[in-house]
Amino acid sequence: MPALVLKNVPEALHERLKAQAAANRRSLTQEVIQLLERGVLTLQPGDERLPDPIAVKGGPVSTEWIEAAIAEGQR
Repeated sequence: MPALVLKNVPEALHERLKAQAAANRRSLTQEVIQLLERGVLTLQPGDERLPDPIAVKGGPVSTEWIEAAIAEGQR
């Protein structure tokens, strides 16, 4: 299986990824692969912009909202 090495990842991003992985009960590697797959699969050939935030009935959902909902469910 191919490998990917990321260098010079900002510390704040690394910590956030680790926390998100723990919240999702995944390894850091599994979490990053999941995020990359989601990002790459939502882009269409020729897209030059990032995908829009997740939209649900009632408006877009932020990462902070999702993390708060996960934390609430763990109580």
